[in-house]
Amino acid sequence: MKSRTQKSDETLAVPMFVATVAMLSFFALTVQEFMTREEHLSVTRLMVFFWLTLAMYPIFWAEALWHFAIDSPRKWKTLFACVLPPLRLARRDMEDGSRMWLPILGWRQIDEGLHEEVERDLSVPMVIVAVMILPLLAVDFVWAAQLEQHRWLQVVVETGYSITWLAFTMEFIVMFSIVDKKIPYLKKHWVDLLIICLPLVAFLRAFRVTQLVRLQQVTRATRVYRMRGLALRVWRGLLAMDVISRLARMSPEAKIETLKELISEKQREIQGLEEEIAELELQIKPSVDEEAAKEIREGEAA
Repeated sequence: MKSRTQKSDETLAVPMFVATVAMLSFFALTVQEFMTREEHLSVTRLMVFFWLTLAMYPIFWAEALWHFAIDSPRKWKTLFACVLPPLRLARRDMEDGSRMWLPILGWRQIDEGLHEEVERDLSVPMVIVAVMILPLLAVDFVWAAQLEQHRWLQVVVETGYSITWLAFTMEFIVMFSIVDKKIPYLKKHWVDLLIICLPLVAFLRAFRVTQLVRLQQVTRATRVYRMRGLALRVWRGLLAMDVISRLARMSPEAKIETLKELISEKQREIQGLEEEIAELELQIKPSVDEEAAKEIREGEAA
């Protein structure tokens, strides 16, 4: 029979996933408006998207309160989503943390097989996203003059960047939630992490400096425009570097290197298991020796 925690996990999986995607989308629109060129920037639209993002927070707080109310075994893990709601996207179950719900796949046991399956399933869509970024970068860097003259072209490029940010963020959160070794994953995918965090840091920095509501005042806007332009250039550079890296990983040589790294990692895991077995054998050996000696003594006595 399922516990209340398991029933809650299964009931809330889909709506909370949708809520998390909605919040990420609102923030992507906020960043898109924030990065818009000065002459087209609308403080009203910016604040609407920003407050829509903040309005999603009570949903995650309510879920956390519910898990505390039913005393879920892993209830304290809900506090992470209260602070950073995007982490709720692929959170492990609240019973024992051994399962995860994902679209199409449903509830699955978290193991190396799931990691490899999700990584394989996401590789093709993410390569498509990476390829789609190339025209955006070309327009942004090569046809900058035409971009300034055509507002519709600016909207296309900015929307493309927002979709890219959303795709990269969702992929990173899902994979980060699946892997057990978090630190090595962060070290290996630090560029992806910067691509995700840089717009957030730039926006929050500008919000603190200008409070945004006075963004149209020239004396206060100058610093924000300069900061925003620098952040956008750095972000585009990181994005271009990441796209090149993803496309390079498609080559046979890169796949061979990846497989070699995987083999090395598996060999280290096997070596660790063998060492653990050896330690356990040393612990039980005295017991075995004692049993053998006892049997010999009993045989001699008989």
